[in-house]
Amino acid sequence: MEAGIKERERYRDITWLMPSVDLEAIFNKFNIIHETQKGDQIMGFCPDHHLYTGRIPSDPKWNINVITGETFCFTEGRGSNIVWTLCRMLKKEPDEVAKLLTGKSSDADMVEFQFAAFECRADRLNKQTDKKKVNSPKIGDLDVIVRDVEAHKMSEAAYRFFVHPPGKKHPTNIHRETVDRYKVFLRTYGYYSDRVVIPYYMHGKICGYSAVDILGKEAWIKKHPAQEDKSYRKVLYPENFMSAECLFGYDDCQDHAEFVVLLEGAREVMKLNQEGFTNSVAILGAYISDRHRLLLAQKHPKMIVLMFDGDEAGVAITHRTAESLKRNFEGNRIIKCFLPKGRDPKTMDGNELRGIIERAKNRQLTVDGNVSA
Repeated sequence: MEAGIKERERYRDITWLMPSVDLEAIFNKFNIIHETQKGDQIMGFCPDHHLYTGRIPSDPKWNINVITGETFCFTEGRGSNIVWTLCRMLKKEPDEVAKLLTGKSSDADMVEFQFAAFECRADRLNKQTDKKKVNSPKIGDLDVIVRDVEAHKMSEAAYRFFVHPPGKKHPTNIHRETVDRYKVFLRTYGYYSDRVVIPYYMHGKICGYSAVDILGKEAWIKKHPAQEDKSYRKVLYPENFMSAECLFGYDDCQDHAEFVVLLEGAREVMKLNQEGFTNSVAILGAYISDRHRLLLAQKHPKMIVLMFDGDEAGVAITHRTAESLKRNFEGNRIIKCFLPKGRDPKTMDGNELRGIIERAKNRQLTVDGNVSA
């Protein structure tokens, strides 16, 4: 960002701009967390703190004057204003930021601005993390998994455990061809031994993976007698992996699709893809992040169909995710599906899934505006 002398002078005092600025809307769009307001001063967490310290702020010691737009971070002892703060976050010129602040930017611009803010924050923090990163042979790095993926193999016994884990009532019925297409393989040595590894791709490259235990807890403890019960994890992830930055299945999604199915885990995406629903992605957990929402917004789907597990947790995730998505999508574009109790997408057969999704596409909804299986 190289502003000229006239621009710098014009945006030194922005009292002329502030009457046209909806600060609450700006805070929501860029996830700027604010806590209290006293008079004309709003206190919150410094949004560009990471650019100067390499850290996310831990205390709400940043304030902004709602009349003048002036800002001050008490942790750093640094003053500025909201225009220059966003210029740094977005790497944009002041005139562009002013249009954003006054609501004169298009929806497409808004997605670009939000992505720029996220990338700026992530880039700085990743550099800081890299300085502190210690390579651990126990964990293994991404390069080792990438190498293993190229020569991936899965035994029939491992495949059976993968699609029908011990103690589970319903099998997933994921075909062997699907497992091979996603380059899922069995790790037989090292820290991830006796685990099925599912590689995660973003933009054509492996960005992470999950390693799913196929022994079961009791068998794992017998094989690792020196380990305590609390050391057992059904699923392991690589060190420093951030699920908030990855949408599993994103590369297979089409732009401007009629609908995208949003799921919880990788196996759910594999199952739906197998049944012909290639526009399916997983948030890899229970929470949808800013990054997830922006990645979805870049695909410009007409509808987003939420399909999580048929239990209390799944219902809670569905409602929470729908509310979060409203920050980027109109409410009538978000369809909530509630599955039968005890079921989840990966254990349902193709006809069941097609029926639910067809009702969602055609908006054959219940009275409350949702789809029920």
